[in-house]
Amino acid sequence: MPDKPADQAERLHADAATKRPGGRTARTAQAVFDATIAELGEVGYAALRIETVAERAGVNRATIYRRWGDKPSLVAAAFTARQVEVSPPADTGDLFEDLLAFLREVRRGFDSPWIAALISETGPRTADNDGLRQVLDKIWPARFRLSREIFVRAVERGDLPAGVDPDFLVQAAAGPLYFRRLMLGRSLTDDFLRHTAALVIAGARQS
Repeated sequence: MPDKPADQAERLHADAATKRPGGRTARTAQAVFDATIAELGEVGYAALRIETVAERAGVNRATIYRRWGDKPSLVAAAFTARQVEVSPPADTGDLFEDLLAFLREVRRGFDSPWIAALISETGPRTADNDGLRQVLDKIWPARFRLSREIFVRAVERGDLPAGVDPDFLVQAAAGPLYFRRLMLGRSLTDDFLRHTAALVIAGARQS
């Protein structure tokens, strides 16, 4: 039975990681991912075309369709490849500093053109944006699993009550940043990040 597009993307990502640096497969994947990220930053997800990515990467579009299958799988694979460059959440031993570092990482995401393009097009799932939602379904769970460790560690240290929900706290911490930036169009200042971190921690300790 042929691999599903998502399986193809995962297999290619694993293969690229094990091949020698400079190998043809790794170079092709890197070129395609770089082209995908560049196109996302310039035109957004809805306007991104595999044909344009192929031309930009200098590969045949059939190569992209064969290896990744469709646009959602290609974008998810490109994001996953970039995630390798992201460090695990800070572990300073101080909950406030760890959470502040996480919020600064979220802010950096807004400053990245291709991530900002994905975020700006996100909304309730509809027939028009189902492809984008498929991408987010593949990439956000991995981000949440990393970020929730901030609160898991805090519980283990005794900084937070044992009954807190780490997943809810990640959403409670990141949510105000998305609202302020997307809905209000206001900058994410250090003071705002500090106030948000302090409020989330205070609320968690009272739960």
